[in-house]
Amino acid sequence: MEVRCVWWDGYHNAFTDISKYKGNFFITFRHAMAHAVTGNGEIYVIKSNNLENWNLVQTFPALPDSRDPKLFQFQGKLGVLFFACSNKPEEHRQFFKVYISYSEDGENFTTPVEIESHNLCFWKIRNYKEVLYATAYQRSIEGYGTVLLRSEDGEKFEVVSQIVEDDYANEADLLFENNICYAFVRRENCLSPVIAISEYPFTKWEKYTMNLIVRGPHIFKFSGKIYCAGRVFLRKDGKIFSYIRNETEYQPKTAILELDTTNMILKPVRILPSGGDTSYCGSIIDNGKIYISYYSQHEREKRESKVGQHASGIYLATGESI
Repeated sequence: MEVRCVWWDGYHNAFTDISKYKGNFFITFRHAMAHAVTGNGEIYVIKSNNLENWNLVQTFPALPDSRDPKLFQFQGKLGVLFFACSNKPEEHRQFFKVYISYSEDGENFTTPVEIESHNLCFWKIRNYKEVLYATAYQRSIEGYGTVLLRSEDGEKFEVVSQIVEDDYANEADLLFENNICYAFVRRENCLSPVIAISEYPFTKWEKYTMNLIVRGPHIFKFSGKIYCAGRVFLRKDGKIFSYIRNETEYQPKTAILELDTTNMILKPVRILPSGGDTSYCGSIIDNGKIYISYYSQHEREKRESKVGQHASGIYLATGESI
């Protein structure tokens, strides 16, 4: 696969997604001072018609810890979804606001509209048969948990089901195959992720614990195989950790893994050029090629940085095979 840096401005650029709309490629990400909560992050949308020259076409207003933007298409429009924290200090990490913006031309975006969040962090959004499905998670003093929501109008979302209850579950991505949905769910506390599977109307889930730790989950299908991508941790021998408790020597990397649907395990396929703070992939398939966006710090030392050790860039991996 060919990998190129498509955005580096010396800041912490992270949490990507990618889409192709009206002949142009779009990548969205958070632009901030650091990964952690250090003020107001901005949501950027950049655009290219040739994958070489990228222009900033939209900056959404800085809100308390804006992050994790996702791209989707619905009713002929290009949409952006992201969440932010409450601006009340006492509610900062307990109450969340979710926003959606649309564009009909890929140049002009509507003012973000706050939607009913059900006090959940919305994380991924997919269009399945012209109905929007979103994953969201709870992260509060009450515990964790990942849920599925749906919307027929692109603004009002209703809860469909609980994908994983508690179990340190949070971020999740979705893959729809005919009437089956695969949910790739991250778990905290050094636990490996879960693959949950459900048939329409997606109210009951069969769950499988994976064999390797993967964070920032992304799931997609390419050339007849199902792949998962995200941040992994390499041991000294180059193998991916299946469990981390007290180990201090490991390398964070962004990796692509194949989902073995017979044995329900993950098999490493490719480690992308990456390092440090990295991961949070998005992907599209266009004319037989795969395009995977992600962020990384592996070139930090050779590039100009305005925020020092926090600087990271946006990368795009492309190829006809993985």
